[in-house]
Amino acid sequence: MLGKKELSETLGLSCVEKYFAAWLCKFTDVAKLYGASFVSMAQVLDDFAHGATYQNYCYLPRLQDIAEEYGIVSHEYVPCSAKRAEEILRELPPYALGLIRVNTSFFTEFKRSSWREDHYVCINGDLKWINEYPLSEGVFTAERFAQVYDGAVCVYKTARLDNCPDDLATQAILKQNFSDSAFPLSLDKAEEAAGVLRMTRKRLEKFYEAKENVREVLSKENALLDRIYFNIRLRLIREERGEKADSAAHGEIRKSMKAVAEFEKKLKEELGK
Repeated sequence: MLGKKELSETLGLSCVEKYFAAWLCKFTDVAKLYGASFVSMAQVLDDFAHGATYQNYCYLPRLQDIAEEYGIVSHEYVPCSAKRAEEILRELPPYALGLIRVNTSFFTEFKRSSWREDHYVCINGDLKWINEYPLSEGVFTAERFAQVYDGAVCVYKTARLDNCPDDLATQAILKQNFSDSAFPLSLDKAEEAAGVLRMTRKRLEKFYEAKENVREVLSKENALLDRIYFNIRLRLIREERGEKADSAAHGEIRKSMKAVAEFEKKLKEELGK
């Protein structure tokens, strides 16, 4: 069963991706998947300027999809009754990952609910569960399981763990275009764009771990993206509390993003050597 610490440390966008990454790292190096999940800075900013959302960001392939494409894992999605779902979970081998889709009843005990409507929790045959957001864990009774269960079980199993995806990141980075791109007009969209950028660049830092100069550039870029992300989050919290909006915020964020672009150029330069 996954633990809170390992789940909180995963580099995933969706709940399923986080469960998957925390599970797969028990069997193989998840970082080998990161080279197939690059998206350029220009595209991220443009996407969020035109309505993309963090929780449904579709331009970044999910780690579980990459792993299955390369035969590293297999998965089965089973629409079924709660009774059948319990049977499937009890029959899971120890190396498998079991997930169930839950309905809104699951969140009655929490102050927060999931970002997406199709939310999943990780669960085993003893009905012990762990939830990615809000980060929590527990054990369902059969009655409670039937209340929260939303009609589908998803099971992942390991397959050819030695398989390695192609490195798609390097060529994509070398082709990056650094001309001016659209910029999210609202603070919440700027936060989401920064969130995707910091997630993907943290992945790249692990993917290029053996390339010291490249890793050093990404480490500094990630430190800057962390500052940008948390600065925007702080501003949004203040606005939610009714404090006056900071008119200089967008200018500061744009300036910071230009500094990120300089790191991206340096990254391209190092990879091109």
